[in-house]
Amino acid sequence: MIRASDLRAGLTALLVALAGPAAAQDEPPPAFLVIEQERLLTDSAAGQAVLAEEEADRNALLEEGRALDAQFEAEEQALTEQRATMDAAAFRELADAFDEKVVATRRDQEQKAANLNRRAEERRREFLQQVQPILLEVLEASGATAVVDRRLVLIFKQELNITSEVIRRLDETLDAVPDGEIPVPDETEN
Repeated sequence: MIRASDLRAGLTALLVALAGPAAAQDEPPPAFLVIEQERLLTDSAAGQAVLAEEEADRNALLEEGRALDAQFEAEEQALTEQRATMDAAAFRELADAFDEKVVATRRDQEQKAANLNRRAEERRREFLQQVQPILLEVLEASGATAVVDRRLVLIFKQELNITSEVIRRLDETLDAVPDGEIPVPDETEN
């Protein structure tokens, strides 16, 4: 009886023998290429603009939060100073109103932070959509069938990494376009 491992070994030897003449010919195109999405953002002019917008929004929200904290500290201090001159029921009413205001404002700030994160994700998605025509050009020129994110690949040959080439093309494209928007090809052309 022929074992499966013997059959596999025989088939492998046959494939290697048949591949000998083919190996002397041109190397086939890679099946996939690798892109580092984070580097597209950090190393390209367009990506840096996206990151700068995110940082500006984040800093504005932080500044707003600091201003609110300072305002609440001042209000709390004033409320504490009024306590000695007020009856307990009136003070309790003011203190409860202050607490409600602080809680509502914190909830509002948390919502703003969530919206900020959502906008940042939208910007990154839009950025990657703008990069797609360049990825497609590089993909077609290489003969590969797919581009995968570096985080999804455990190990690969470095020559499959097209990140630097895509960044170069992206920056060249943006330099050539007056409004800084990457032209999106017409879908009907394909």
